[in-house]
Amino acid sequence: MKILIVEDHPLIRMGLKLLISESESKATVTQCDTFPEGLILLDQEKFDLLILDIDIPGGENIKMMNMIRSKQPDIIILIHSGYDEQVYALPYIKAGANGFLSKQASQDEFKTALKAVMSKGKYVSYQVQQILLNTIKDNNFGKVMNPITSLSPNEMRVMQLLTEGKWTKEIAAIMNVKENTVSTYKRRIFNKLDVVDSIELSKKVSLLKQF
Repeated sequence: MKILIVEDHPLIRMGLKLLISESESKATVTQCDTFPEGLILLDQEKFDLLILDIDIPGGENIKMMNMIRSKQPDIIILIHSGYDEQVYALPYIKAGANGFLSKQASQDEFKTALKAVMSKGKYVSYQVQQILLNTIKDNNFGKVMNPITSLSPNEMRVMQLLTEGKWTKEIAAIMNVKENTVSTYKRRIFNKLDVVDSIELSKKVSLLKQF
């Protein structure tokens, strides 16, 4: 088995490689820390599994799924993200990912997810399974997807930080950008999600979790 890890945090890469070796001792693991590097590696070598952080330097948000599939249509894609899985999992699954695993998941859950995607081709947590069942039952799947999938990678990052209660100045420091740049992202997010302020944004994100 050949596995590619696209993750910009060295300690997380190290941890993933260790967990993979415990579950799949014969697996060959290749690592890189930007999405463009990952695309180059996909051009150079065929992989069975891609473990991808969506908040990755050079990332293209939902578009990454099609970009990956255009290079290796049969590769299994497991999203491994610190973003709230109850908000972000379904858009990425719909866009073509095989699985979504939170970085808050336990080591045992990672091993379970790894085995699931390699044997069955799919994995989401129990919580996301319930959301998926409810969206299908209520015929809301398409409605839930549109607002989130319209966000750019930076907009998605700002939205995540806003829902965590961060102020514009804090977000600017975290993302190493100017405050007016964050304000621009906020305005775009509010327009795309049809909200007027951070309070309404948090409420809308909470509603998305209930679908």
